Amino acid sequence: MSKPHVFSVTEGVYCVMRRSYFTCSYLVEIPSGLVAIDAGMKSTGSEMLCAIDELGRSVRDVKAILLTHWHNDHAAGAAMLAELSGADVYYSAREADHMTRVAANTGLRGKISGMIPENGPLVLIKGLLGNAPQQPVAATQFVKGGDTIHQFEVIDTPGHTVGHVSYFYRPKGVLFSGDAIAVVNKRLRFMARPTTEDKVLAHASMCRLMEFPMKAVCPGHREPLTENVATETSRMRKLLEGGGKWPLFG
Repeated sequence: MSKPHVFSVTEGVYCVMRRSYFTCSYLVEIPSGLVAIDAGMKSTGSEMLCAIDELGRSVRDVKAILLTHWHNDHAAGAAMLAELSGADVYYSAREADHMTRVAANTGLRGKISGMIPENGPLVLIKGLLGNAPQQPVAATQFVKGGDTIHQFEVIDTPGHTVGHVSYFYRPKGVLFSGDAIAVVNKRLRFMARPTTEDKVLAHASMCRLMEFPMKAVCPGHREPLTENVATETSRMRKLLEGGGKWPLFG
């Protein structure tokens, strides 16, 4: 198994990037331990466990797991990470049927999903076919916009999925946007059209995110934005206000 690429975004904030798919989860140091934002693409939790070890910490240091949405490439490792750490798990109630596999496909699509490995480019399709991550994970607490968990403010950002949420960490000015917005080549971008369930809601969600005083943007894929953030925020705000067609690939 290849190890994830673990690197610092800003002091106390670390990106855990899956090399083969550029999916990003995050670990944030807080006074009582660590907070995980999303949980990697492996049901074993191995990516997050590797990152925790690389930071010289113990899995028991994880005090909270904040999930942005149910897609397998972001939530696969949550159940195991929660079991090993004893951490509380947070996500929107609107994601619950997927997270707990109540909505999982048990027919042919579900069987095909089970056959697709958690490595390689088909891992997103694996989750979509199965309609749920491979391992169910129950929430300790459901969250909604305006809630605060360990100084992470919850932001309702539906569109990519019906219950997608993002998190703003005010002590560092860091936005963890999941798949509500993309970063490509150091620029804020739309997510790809085919993976956006509701473009109207997604547009409104992006507008909502642009109102936060961001010093860094940590998306669910590729890499964080840490340079010219104010300029990019202003550019994206004007783009959103101008309307126009949703780009095919963001």
